[in-house]
Amino acid sequence: MARIYSPNEGHSCDFGVDFTYGAAAVPDANTKVIGWFQARGYTIVPGSDTLSPWDLLPVEQLRIFAPYGGINPAGMTKAQLVAAIETALITLMKIEITQFDDIADVDGGTTADPVFADADAIKAVLPNYVTATFANGSKATVAVTAWADTDTYNKAAADSYTFTATLGAIPLPFANTAGATATVEVVVAAA
Repeated sequence: MARIYSPNEGHSCDFGVDFTYGAAAVPDANTKVIGWFQARGYTIVPGSDTLSPWDLLPVEQLRIFAPYGGINPAGMTKAQLVAAIETALITLMKIEITQFDDIADVDGGTTADPVFADADAIKAVLPNYVTATFANGSKATVAVTAWADTDTYNKAAADSYTFTATLGAIPLPFANTAGATATVEVVVAAA
C-alpha cells in the first residue's frame, strides 16, 4: 500500500479513495490512482501497508504531540510529521538483540563415515530462521539469508566447525546494533 497525503491537511472526503484528515492508503500496484494524485501535488509514500494511528489525527494534534517525541514541528507537513513521529517512536521502542538462542550441535559423523560431503551440504540443512529470546519472554525471529563456513569444513579432519549466520532484516521493534549473530557447530569425530 502507499500512503497519500493531501496538500489540504484537513481533507476528509472521497475521490474514489477515502481520506481522513488529509491521509489515505491505496495499493502500490494501483499506479493509475497514485499517478493521478501525484500529478495534483499530493505526497505519495510507497510501501506503507495501512494508515497509522498518527495518520488518523488532525495535523494540529500532531503538532501538539511532536515536541514530546523531541520533534520541532515548525514548517513540517502532515506527511513529514507522521514520518518523524513514527521514526521517533520506533527508535524509543526498539528492543536490542544481544544474542541469539543456541542451536544444537550438528552431528557430522566421523572421519571414516562423514555425514556431509562438503560445506554446501551442511548449509542446506541449517535453519532458515534463528531466534533471540528475552528475559520477558518476547522473541525475535530473524531470517537467515546465508550461512558462512567460518572454520573451513573438512570432512577428513576431526574437529568442531563453526557456521555463522548472515541475518536478514531485523523485525520491528527489535534492533541489532551490536551485530549479534547466530552460530552452529558441526562436529566431526575421529574414526
